[in-house]
Amino acid sequence: MPLEVTAPSLGAQAAPTPKQDLGSKDVFLKMLVAQMQNQDPLNPADSTQMSSQLAQFNMVEQQIDTNKFLQQLVGSQGGAGANLDMASAGYLGHTVMINQSEIQYSGTSTSFSISLDNNAEAVFVTISDSNGSPVRTLSLAATPSGELPLTWDGRDADGIKVDSGIYNINVQAVDVTGQPVRATPQRSGTVDAVRNTTNGIELIVNGVATSLNNITEVRL
Repeated sequence: MPLEVTAPSLGAQAAPTPKQDLGSKDVFLKMLVAQMQNQDPLNPADSTQMSSQLAQFNMVEQQIDTNKFLQQLVGSQGGAGANLDMASAGYLGHTVMINQSEIQYSGTSTSFSISLDNNAEAVFVTISDSNGSPVRTLSLAATPSGELPLTWDGRDADGIKVDSGIYNINVQAVDVTGQPVRATPQRSGTVDAVRNTTNGIELIVNGVATSLNNITEVRL
């Protein structure tokens, strides 16, 4: 008679014993309380030892909180914040140079610069408000190639101070033959925040948002 082999029923298998996480602060605290309850009254636990155990308990609790934070961070990177990585956050607090035409005017003189690819015979810098209306044009004489630092005192063509806000810089430059020279507005500032947008990672530099692609230099 052939031997019949019957597979064990899955329902008949003993359920696995749940494992307790020894790193759990609840388990650690229960162990500590049990130790205190079962100590010899004639030979109580050493206070130094007890202090050490309490310090360990505090470290375990901090580690648990840290792990939770890291899990939340990893979770956010897996979703909409996938591009908001630690490398981007490393810009916080640093001074950066960026290619950008927008500047923030806050009631005091504002500094920016112009990067010229070649020598220019004449340079015209037009500052416009958020509506695109020109408020001031600076005319500069012959200027060598490289970085040209400039300062705007916040006054319009009539010498009247403008309102605080974001202004746009447009530069036109020509050489001795009248041919255009590439001129790029630049500004520097401290990175105040890093945020994720539908267009990618943005840095907030002196209150004005800019793309990571515009960063040309990072300073301490």
